[in-house]
Amino acid sequence: MARQGTEAEAKTGGERRRYELFVRRGPGGFVLKQSDEGVGLDGDLLFWSTPQGEVARPFSEISGVHLSTVHIARQGDFGTCSIAFSGAPPLIVSSNTAYGYADEERNQTYRAFLEDLHTTLAMRMPGKVRYSSGVSEARIAFIQVMLIVMGLLMVALPLVLLAMTGELSMLWVVFVGFAFVSGYFRWVQRNAPRTYEPARIPADLLP
Repeated sequence: MARQGTEAEAKTGGERRRYELFVRRGPGGFVLKQSDEGVGLDGDLLFWSTPQGEVARPFSEISGVHLSTVHIARQGDFGTCSIAFSGAPPLIVSSNTAYGYADEERNQTYRAFLEDLHTTLAMRMPGKVRYSSGVSEARIAFIQVMLIVMGLLMVALPLVLLAMTGELSMLWVVFVGFAFVSGYFRWVQRNAPRTYEPARIPADLLP
C-alpha cells in the first residue's frame, strides 16, 4: 500500500474485502464527477483508493461512524457513511454513482460494507467508537419549512386551480408535487439526529 501523510502500511491478518464505492476525504464541496473508487477491510486496517494508490489506517484510530441518506427526486436514495479518525479528516463513503445519482447495485454493495464495518468494529473496539446518524437539527428545520412551502405551491395550489377551472392537467402537477414532497418528508424522518448500537444499524438508513 502507498503511504500518504499519516496513512501507512500495517500488518494484515484477515480476509481482504474490497467494496466498489466512491470515497473522499473531509466534507469537501461540490464535484462534477467522483473518481476515487474502492474501500475495504484488511486485517486490522481500513483501506481506500486515492489518485496515488491505496492508503490505510488501523481500526484503532477510528473514533466515530456517522450515517445519513440523500434523496434525489425521481431518482431514489443513496447512503453516506462518514468515518471519523483521531486527528485526521473523516473518510466519506457513499453509494451514489460517479455523477451523484442513486444506484441500486451500489446500494447493495454499500449495505454489505456497512454490515462488515460495524461487525468488525464491534468485535475489535467495543465501546470505543461512537455511532450516530442523521443531519443537524438546523438542517432538518430548514427542510421542514421548505416542505411546507413546496406543499402549498406544488400540491395545495394546483388542487385549488383544479377545483376552480376543472383543468385535468392540474392532476399531473398534483401527482408530481406530492411525489416530490413525500420523498423529502420520508428523508426528514429517516435523518433525524440519533445514536445507535453497531449491532442494530437503523434499517431506514440502509438505502
